Amino acid sequence: MNRTGAPILKIPLNRTEGFLSDTIIFRDAKARTPHPNLELKKDNANDPQMLVWGKFLIKHEYQIAKKDGELFVDVTNDKNLIHRKGNIVPGAMTVSKIILPLEILFADMEISSVNIKFTRSAFYGAKTCSLFLWQFINDNNIQIDIRTYQQNEIIASAIVLGRPKSLNKQIQQVDELRVNKSCFAKVQAYFKSLGIRSDSYVEKGKYKDYTYPLAYIASLPSAEIVNQLSGQGGMINVLRMDFGNYERIPITGDKGPEVKLARAKKRNSFNKILTEVAEGLVTYYKGLAIVNPIAKFQNSSEPVIDTINKLIHLQEKTKTVAGHKEA
Repeated sequence: MNRTGAPILKIPLNRTEGFLSDTIIFRDAKARTPHPNLELKKDNANDPQMLVWGKFLIKHEYQIAKKDGELFVDVTNDKNLIHRKGNIVPGAMTVSKIILPLEILFADMEISSVNIKFTRSAFYGAKTCSLFLWQFINDNNIQIDIRTYQQNEIIASAIVLGRPKSLNKQIQQVDELRVNKSCFAKVQAYFKSLGIRSDSYVEKGKYKDYTYPLAYIASLPSAEIVNQLSGQGGMINVLRMDFGNYERIPITGDKGPEVKLARAKKRNSFNKILTEVAEGLVTYYKGLAIVNPIAKFQNSSEPVIDTINKLIHLQEKTKTVAGHKEA
């Protein structure tokens, strides 16, 4: 089979080894035709790579253990008790499981925006499957439609827009001596909670990438919304992040990225919250979240916060009966 021109993208297949317990499957509807959209070849180092010529599908299967969810909310500083006392996977963790595989497997693609809608709660220990449908609008625009399922029900849907990286674009390199060790350790813990090796993101072949993953950035607004709304924020229904043409945030600052929130016109049925992610004096990314303040657990008629309060009260009552009431 002879091809003219260059492939749209190249996928180094050894990057899939960084997903410690996940399953990643590539599917091509034209695989058995004379001109498939995915072509398996060796690169100059004799390592396997997938050449992308057109539309294709990725199936990503995983499960999230509760201990990993607890580590995740520790890293992101999410104080919502449903992720510790309950059995609910953080929505930001689902976001990370959507964006991070794209950043790792497709390092030569720039993500420009992410739009995610949550339709159901995800649960710890349940088998989860995301389907990524890749479409190439033109030479400079990529659209990825994602559906994430648990128990045959859609829990989230997303549209990710991106573009191939320009061959002439200067690579953003950060001197390892400038990396803030404490912030980098937090990023490593973030990867650990997701069951992904951090070096699968950091190692870029000719250099090491010491910038914050966009998936990490996108996971921060949820926690800040909970914190600023005193834990009464409900559940995020929609999250939009515009990454535009901004450079990545280097892992060099003392505090790491900071989330700034502003509530739009107050409504009774939901809260629309504008978000900004800054590091120091520089604002890098903007977005918005739509939060349902009366969100309910699946199969429950009570709002989330009422359910959690009852759960905590029940635990305290149990301690009292056992003779271990705390002052």
